[in-house]
Amino acid sequence: MNRLEDDLRMALKREEPPEGFLERVLAETRAEKQRTWIRIFAQPGLKWALAGAMCLVLLVGGIEYKRAQDEQARGEAAKAQLILALRITADKLQLAQTRLQQHSVESVD
Repeated sequence: MNRLEDDLRMALKREEPPEGFLERVLAETRAEKQRTWIRIFAQPGLKWALAGAMCLVLLVGGIEYKRAQDEQARGEAAKAQLILALRITADKLQLAQTRLQQHSVESVD
């Protein structure tokens, strides 16, 4: 049993890593992380899904833009109608005021 223990101690004894070991491990870790992202985006199904999602976003954005333009046009049309109604009302009030003044002048005479 003594020889087995000695062999085990020799196999498990602490050794200092060679020069540059940490840098190589970190570089490989970064490279593996980049390869993982590349593998994720290299899948053909994902490319089609992203393309479909982009088309859907553009379609919804276009529809929303058109709806906002239509709503703005309706608002401006309502504003124009309101201004016209106010002008007509002002003209009618001016006419009524003029007639009232003429009637009071005639009744005084």
